[in-house]
Formats: sequence, C-alpha cells, structure tokens
Amino acid sequence: MTRPFLVVGAGITGLAAAFELAGSGHDVVLVERDRLGGRIRTERIDGFLIEHGPDSFVAYRPGAVRLADALGIGDDVVPVVPPRSVHLRVHGRMEPMPAGMGMVLPTRIGPFARTRILSWPQKLRAVADLVMPRVLGPQDMAIGALLRRRVGPGVVARFADPLVGGIYGASVDDLSIDAVLPMLRDYERKHRSLVLASLAQGRTASRPGDPEGSPFRSMRGGMGQLVDALVAALDALGVQPRVGVSVLSLAPSAEGARAALSDGTELEVAGVVLAGGAPSSADLLAEIAPDAARTLRQVRYGSTRSVHLAYDEDAFDTPPTGHGYLEAGPERTPVTGVTLASRKWPGRAPDGSVLVRAFVPDRVGAAASLGDDDLLDTVAAHVGRVLGATRSPRLRHLVRWTDAMPTYTVGHRSRARSVSDALAHTPVRVAGSALNGVGVPDCIADGRRLAAELATQMVGVA
Repeated sequence: MTRPFLVVGAGITGLAAAFELAGSGHDVVLVERDRLGGRIRTERIDGFLIEHGPDSFVAYRPGAVRLADALGIGDDVVPVVPPRSVHLRVHGRMEPMPAGMGMVLPTRIGPFARTRILSWPQKLRAVADLVMPRVLGPQDMAIGALLRRRVGPGVVARFADPLVGGIYGASVDDLSIDAVLPMLRDYERKHRSLVLASLAQGRTASRPGDPEGSPFRSMRGGMGQLVDALVAALDALGVQPRVGVSVLSLAPSAEGARAALSDGTELEVAGVVLAGGAPSSADLLAEIAPDAARTLRQVRYGSTRSVHLAYDEDAFDTPPTGHGYLEAGPERTPVTGVTLASRKWPGRAPDGSVLVRAFVPDRVGAAASLGDDDLLDTVAAHVGRVLGATRSPRLRHLVRWTDAMPTYTVGHRSRARSVSDALAHTPVRVAGSALNGVGVPDCIADGRRLAAELATQMVGVA
C-alpha cells in the first residue's frame, strides 16, 4: 500500500503544498489545528470587504498568479485602481512618494531632488554615496547599518524604515540585507555605488503587466477567494483537510516517518511538509532533525494589529483620495501606515463609503499594548484627524495577530540554509514564511517547490 504524504498546516503554504502533491497523483493527509487559510482571511461585514491578513501580492513574483491560473480564477486577479498614489506623512504633512522611488533608493534623480520628504542636507548626504568605497564584506549586515553608511540617516528614516520596516513589522536596524534586500549586495558589488546601481536599474528595468506603475494585485473577491478555490480544488482531488487536528509527534521510520495525531490517529507517511511556522515545526523536528529544530527556534516573530474603519463619504469635507500613506516621522504615532482599501481595490465598500485600514505593529510602542476598545479609540482618533473626518466611523473592526510575522534578522539566510541542509536527507521539509519569504507568492512557490522536491526524493527511495 502506498504511503500518503502528510502536510502540517493549512495556511496558503500548506494548501499549495497539498495541491502540488495531490495534483501529481500522491495521497495527501492535510491537518490544521485552527482554520483553513491561516493569516489569509476575507470577511464581509455590512457590505465592506475586510481583509484580516494580506490584502495583495506582487505580480513580478509569479507564484500567486500562476496558482490562480491553475485554479481557473486567473481572470479574477485584479490590479489596483488607477492612478497609483501613495504618500509619506512627514512632520505632519502629506508628501507624495517621488516618482521612481524604489523600496530604499531612487531610480530617477529628478523627482528625488525635488521631493520635500528629505531636506537638502539629507539629499546631499545621500548622493555622497556616488563617491564612497564599497562597505559590504562577506558577512551579513543590517539594512539600516548599510544604508546609514552609504546614503545617510535621512533615507533610512524617511524611506527605508517606513517602506521595508512596514512590510516586516520591524526596524531596518534588525532586518538582514541578504534575506530581505539581497539586491543591495549585488548593487554594491557590480556598481560600487548603490545610487548609481539604482539609477541604472531604473533605466533598464521593466515589469510586464504593471499598469500605473504598481506591481500589486489582489483577488476580485478578496484574498480569501484564493483559499476557497484551493480548498475546492483539493476536494476535487480527494483531499479532505482535517481541521482541529494537530500533530503531537514525528519520528523517523524505515520508509518515511511516523506521526501521532491529536485525534488518536497513528500514521505511517512517505514524507512530511511542515507549514505551520517555526515554533511548531521545531517542536516536531526534535527527534528527526534536532539541529534543524535548534536553528528554527532562533527565528524571531512579531505581533501586529489591523484596525478597519468605515466611513460615509460625507463624513469628510473632502473625501480622501489615493491609496494610502505611511508614517515617516519624526513624531511617534499609533500606526505605521494606512491603506485606503476602498480607493485601492475594486469592490471593497458600498458606493458612497470609505474603508480605511490602519496597521499597528509592535514597533509603534505603547499603543500596541492597549486593550481593544482603547486601541480602536486611539487609532480612530488619529486616523480621523489625519484624514479630516468630521464624524466617527460607522464601523470599527480590530484584528490581532500574535507572534505571526517572522522577522528576518541578520544571519537569517545562513539559518535558512542550515535548516535546509539538516533536512536534505530526511523525509521532512519546512516550508513557508518562517524561512524563505513572507509574501504570498513566496509562500505558495516554496510550498509547491518543497512538496515536489520531497515527493521526488521519497518516491525515489521507495
């Protein structure tokens, strides 16, 4: 009798891994102790589409787009509503993102020179990078440390920390160059100057299918549509997820692994894909791969909160426009950024309404530790004041994610390689955001890649 493969965790990574295995003709047991979709969850409340987790993905990393096509919902992949318009809030005033500004560096010198986000001394300090020698050695370094030395603290505070730190919910002084922005190492190696490299990239790079300059895409029915389609596809392939079931232990066996489940089931499986995050994966690897388990326990996680506020348009003297803004200091605020969801994506709110989403990661400080009502009051007051609301929101909704976001600190890429090497000759793989990318396309691609790799290895052994 052919042994099944076990997938632990039914977030987007685990669902994608199960889809890859089942679609290749393998029997799959998929277990999830909480809910299908993990951090991807779309909820409809009073006609508003509320995203609990990620609201989009980047098209230039093809994992999500390819999966949508494979599931037959490629036509429901939607771009942002044009025109793309993002602002940084600096010293209490809104400033448009300079045209051609990347995550941390300009690709066009004119808009960078004209922006009011940086002072002239800060701009002059940034272009001093043009004559600086190389800084990076063979060792990993924090993004903040490199950029301060090359382009100065202004670029770090006004661009790198709001943009990159906002994605990871952490300071760029903690985040790894090699794991988060490896292009910076390539830039310095090939061009010496990061600014020269970025300007050269701006002259030559083009991303197909990138209307209005935005690489971001979402699903017409919200990101939960991708999860629902995956679950339906798995059902058609004969995979019934076991929700509310966890794996108590894993042990090696002669032809794969032996798993004990919380529902009393004992399974002999050909291989295992662990897609439930670093802590739970580390616990299950204690016997099969103790070195990998120790390394996984070094991965740090952060918590965040998402506040949704819905207004009638006439609650503003002038209804807000654009796709949102990021807080770029220097004053401390209770949020790091705001998305105008109903302006950014189609179908997110009833006509005549505005849906706002504000982000409250740990790094905002005291606001992050407030209770639910106090946090909602604080965020609504701040966002309402910034956007010019004259009335309170008609809907307030809070989502908390505790220890949900892995932080790729200095040395993360080395740790990821260490885990991969330790598991290379075992029947287990660790997939998902814990090691190989936090974005939805990264997680999908990683789940599918490692599932296929494991199936090839274990079928070959059998």
